[in-house]
Amino acid sequence: MDEKRHFERFNCKIKTKFKYYEGDPDRYDPSTATFINSKGTIFDISVGGIFIITDERVTVGMPFVTNFSLKKKKLQLTGHIVRTGLLKNNPSEIAIKFKKHSTHGDAYIAVEFDQPLDDLKYDDLK
Repeated sequence: MDEKRHFERFNCKIKTKFKYYEGDPDRYDPSTATFINSKGTIFDISVGGIFIITDERVTVGMPFVTNFSLKKKKLQLTGHIVRTGLLKNNPSEIAIKFKKHSTHGDAYIAVEFDQPLDDLKYDDLK
């Protein structure tokens, strides 16, 4: 797989609570949209985004808000969903790579942050 990411990625295991919206991204109206609260586990992070394993089914292109902690610092970050899929019976490299974590959920969500996470270092994940 060609590397298209702009930032170094780090493996991790961080619990997260998140909010997402259902519906058609082309008809999304933030003034009337109702978000859904959920949770998952972040298994990959960079200053530009995260990769979450969860049981939720989401739509690519929709807004996303995530809450998690790094080194006792609580973060709330906004972004949008760039990829999603199921881990089981999925031949994609990403699904194969993270399938071993399917006890945390049967689906994945890749999120690109609206603003890069300031100064993320590997030590922040220990």
